[in-house]
Amino acid sequence: MIDLKKGPLTYTATVLTVTGIAVVSLLYVLIPLVPYISSAFAVNASQTAWASSAFSLAFAVGNVFFGTLSDRVSKKRLIIAGLVLLTLCTVFVESATSFAAFISLRAVQGFLAASFPPVALAYVSDVIPPSHRPTVISYMSSGFLLAGVVGQIFAAEVAAAWGWETVFALLSAVYVVLIVISFWLPKGRERSAPVQSETRAAVSDHFRVLVKIPALLVAYAAAMSILMSFVAMYTGLNEFAVQRLHLSADRILLIRLAGMLGIMCTLFCGSWIRRFGAPRVLVAGFFVAAAGLAGEAVLSNAPMPVFVAATVVFVAGIATAVPSIVFRIGMLGASARGMAIALYGFFVFVGASLGPIIANMLMPLGFAALCWTLSAILLAAAAGTAWSAKRASRNEGTAAVHT
Repeated sequence: MIDLKKGPLTYTATVLTVTGIAVVSLLYVLIPLVPYISSAFAVNASQTAWASSAFSLAFAVGNVFFGTLSDRVSKKRLIIAGLVLLTLCTVFVESATSFAAFISLRAVQGFLAASFPPVALAYVSDVIPPSHRPTVISYMSSGFLLAGVVGQIFAAEVAAAWGWETVFALLSAVYVVLIVISFWLPKGRERSAPVQSETRAAVSDHFRVLVKIPALLVAYAAAMSILMSFVAMYTGLNEFAVQRLHLSADRILLIRLAGMLGIMCTLFCGSWIRRFGAPRVLVAGFFVAAAGLAGEAVLSNAPMPVFVAATVVFVAGIATAVPSIVFRIGMLGASARGMAIALYGFFVFVGASLGPIIANMLMPLGFAALCWTLSAILLAAAAGTAWSAKRASRNEGTAAVHT
């Protein structure tokens, strides 16, 4: 493990966070590109949404694949190899000549993009001292969420100036730079031969252990709501701002930039988790996000600064929930932490794949209807998390009495 007082920690945390922003932004770049893609391939917005869902579903499957693979091979090498393949695929995406080819390449891109988040989170366990992992995970989680805002702003500005193809061309160039600087990341723990030759039976054993933990199953169900609500809200907000409010590109940019203020909450999550425990911080995050959505629904016709404030509250709640649920799932997964985090990635991005679909289904009823629905889903996630944490605590107390 690297020494917290020395430069390698800062370098590692910075590279992992920046790479997370660049890779996960691929999920969000399509939100402002919908009009461009629809025009380029002569399809409607609902069809274009499937390109985003194809990426998310493939990303979900990739999380399980690469998360499991990271237990058998060098995590650093897997991160670099994944970036190389992702760079090549992103180059092909910009040259797609048909909508079918575009969707197919987006799916491949989503699968390859999944080579980073679960592997990087597991890599943290190899190179970061245990007492500081919550903080580093919080920084990485902030990067994953910041990608939701940065990806939209980057895509909107670049597409408006040079066309949608340039978005993917520039991202390819960014990945090349990240590949180079990733070679200076510290080495993780070397795998012993028995671990490297882990059988499928052993993987199945880990899976069977995980699915028998009720609190973990509740956490996975709650995880689905996080990016689902985040993607659905921003997808609906983009349509609401353009078609209903008729806002200029500059004002839409300001709304997206404001969301970055809420993401700052992730910087404090490490200390909150240490002080209050992951379950309490997670429940609080869900409640704050639900309140933000309710505020957006009520204030959708209010003055713009007031409405934007509600979106910041929503993003702050999501930013609080993400590192909390990652840390909680890691603790519940115990010895099978790698697979537990990989399954988290699967469920959270299944939720993300549902986001554009839900937004397209509910937006005909109005942006407020979308926000109220998502708020109810997050409140259900908060209730389930609180119940499972209380039940687990009661069971632990009972076990202590009997022993």
